[in-house]
Amino acid sequence: MIRRPHISERQQVALILFLAVLGLVLVWTLLLQPQMRVRAENEQIRQQLASSPYANLSMESLKEVAEQETLAEQRLQNEWTAACLRLATFSNQKALRRANVARIEYKVELFNTRQRLLAKSDSLGIPLIPVDLGLDESLATHAQIRDRMLQLKAVEYLADLALDNRIQQLVALAPMGAVEHPGPDGRIVFTEYPVQVTFDADFVNLYQLFQSVFEEDRVFAFHAIRAMSGPDLESRLRIQAVLSALVFE
Repeated sequence: MIRRPHISERQQVALILFLAVLGLVLVWTLLLQPQMRVRAENEQIRQQLASSPYANLSMESLKEVAEQETLAEQRLQNEWTAACLRLATFSNQKALRRANVARIEYKVELFNTRQRLLAKSDSLGIPLIPVDLGLDESLATHAQIRDRMLQLKAVEYLADLALDNRIQQLVALAPMGAVEHPGPDGRIVFTEYPVQVTFDADFVNLYQLFQSVFEEDRVFAFHAIRAMSGPDLESRLRIQAVLSALVFE
């Protein structure tokens, strides 16, 4: 025969009180507290709306204000788009940014670019010492191909600029790692593709090069520049600089 535990009246009262307190806590936590929080949030929103400059406007006035703000936003977007196009180094940056480049395509592009710049430097009589352009064909991962292609384009554009401005000698080219610049929301706004370059030039060539890096679709941002005495009288200056191609998202 099973003996049932005996609960005294005092224990019964204590148990009832405990269950009542537990019920009150659950009601407060699950029901009353969320309602009070929602009421407080609603009151805060109401106060914000009441203090808004638009609180006492009619519906027609609100529509007019909304249209004006929409136009202002569109104007800002257009200005930003125009600024991106003006400051972008590559006129086809959208295609370059989204291109799905295969490994073999990068190697072919690298070979063709090397050959073209070498032929151009020969025709101008300007020595192109870094014939490999500071880039190799090896790629560790498929994800590197897009960045490596943009590095190649940055090097190509900069080499073209130097040759077009008749520098005496292009001594060194070395692409550096990409630098991403996020906005306040954490999304990438633009990416820099810096290139370290060394070349010999005279004062006229250097001045022309400085002017050309601000031309549309050829913009480069200067990060560092150092001028030293050149190796001979013809090449009066040896310039070491870091310039970045800009690609906007």
